[in-house]
Amino acid sequence: MNFSDIILAIDNTLWATPLIALTFIGSIIYCVAIKFGNVRSVKLQWKLLTSGADSETGISPFETFCSVVAYRVAVGNIGGVMVAIMYGGPGAILWMVVTALVTSAIAYAENSLGQIYKVRMDGQYRGGPYFYMEKGLPWKKVGKVFAIIFAIFATVGVPLLVTGPSANNIAMSFENVFGADCLGTIFGMSGIRVVIGLFIAVALFLVISGGVRRIAKFSTIIVPFMTIAYLIMTIIVLVSNSSNVLPALGTIVSSAFNGSAIFGGMMGGAFSYGVKRAVNSSGSGFGETPATAAASETAHPATTGLVNAFSVYIDVAVCLCSGLMAVVSGCYNVLASDGVSYIYQSTDAVMQQQAASGTAGVVWVQQAANSAIPVVGGAIIALALMFFAFSTCIAYYYEGESGLAYLCRNKSEAFRSKLIWAIRIILPVFFFIWANVTAATAWAISEIMFALMAWFNMITLMILLPKVKKVYDDYMEQRKAGVKTPFFNPKKLGIDNCDLWMDINKDLIAEEASGQTASHLEKVMVGEPEESESV
Repeated sequence: MNFSDIILAIDNTLWATPLIALTFIGSIIYCVAIKFGNVRSVKLQWKLLTSGADSETGISPFETFCSVVAYRVAVGNIGGVMVAIMYGGPGAILWMVVTALVTSAIAYAENSLGQIYKVRMDGQYRGGPYFYMEKGLPWKKVGKVFAIIFAIFATVGVPLLVTGPSANNIAMSFENVFGADCLGTIFGMSGIRVVIGLFIAVALFLVISGGVRRIAKFSTIIVPFMTIAYLIMTIIVLVSNSSNVLPALGTIVSSAFNGSAIFGGMMGGAFSYGVKRAVNSSGSGFGETPATAAASETAHPATTGLVNAFSVYIDVAVCLCSGLMAVVSGCYNVLASDGVSYIYQSTDAVMQQQAASGTAGVVWVQQAANSAIPVVGGAIIALALMFFAFSTCIAYYYEGESGLAYLCRNKSEAFRSKLIWAIRIILPVFFFIWANVTAATAWAISEIMFALMAWFNMITLMILLPKVKKVYDDYMEQRKAGVKTPFFNPKKLGIDNCDLWMDINKDLIAEEASGQTASHLEKVMVGEPEESESV
């Protein structure tokens, strides 16, 4: 057994039924605990998203939202969806949508927890799973062990290993457009891969060297642009293949529920791969986004939780666009349970080559785009993927920086700064390396790291559910009571190890203690809308 086979075996073991069940069932439990506020409160989430401002210590809700979307919308939204279709059939698309809606409750939980247990370090807010594991779990030693292990995963695994699929898919997409030999070979490697890998690596360094503020500012520019552009490309493909839209939707639904003879026996595959790819795509439950969410300036943790639960909808919209383009155009292959033959195989010449090599990825969507706009369509998808993956790698860097800050929290600021600069240099180097390896290995290593993070984080989230519910209920009760800007008082709720909040909201807490009216509570760093939380 070679290295790739070992990696794939570990990946399949970690991403087995227990983790899928824990994530899906845990998400449903959280939906019930917060009274489906994750899907009921779309109007409120949008209002919160566009309110508030940054400060010397934190970034604005919108900057936080765009930075979190940068985590979520990545190569998994294109290449990952194609992997789900190949192994689970078109029905996996439907289960991806359902899973994303449900797991937005987990997104709420982990991002609000990131805020609850955040600290102020080196002039900025720091938070993340390692903080809420250490400070929130009832068993101090267990919490400390969980926190250290997770922080190591975040510091080493995320910026250096999880960037693999992003780098590889960018290189592959441009190779598909221009050809592997368009620039010959450089150092024995594909010239186009070397050039693209080097170019993106340098661009990464220029952005991440500016820290969280430059990352946030960049995200607010690139995230809206790339999402809208991808939606426009999807509409073009759907219009170009308009006669296939209804049959394609029928195929997705029927194969999701085992209603089609063509995809008979694939219900389990459609569900498991749909859930797996949805979770991999959005990152809900991985603990990726709480570090960024903790950087937001707000008066109540629930605000950040609700705003970033909304980010899952952007993620699922991009996934749905990718899936629809592939199925409507017929540019997809579905592997049989024997792992050799195909239940469905596209007649497209490039897709035939993909089937022969057992490959699924961004090339499928490029061929779908080419069915509407020959050659140009594929190039547009390559550019979209580049922006998706680039913004995600920037976000991965910040997760690594935050994990490192936790591990070195008892060291001097100068010492932390030196190590952070080391990550800023090493990440682009690893990105270049990943751009020139095989796709299967890159995906598997990335998924192994995600699975390890998910196990630790999901167990923690289930234990901390009572605290998450208490904070959510407090926020909603304040809104119902007419408090225009709900604020967090951890002592009032009996939540320990949240001392920073007593300083952040000291004026509001003092006003409440002195019996000031609700109108005085509007004076806070972040304004919020008055509308009801429900649509």
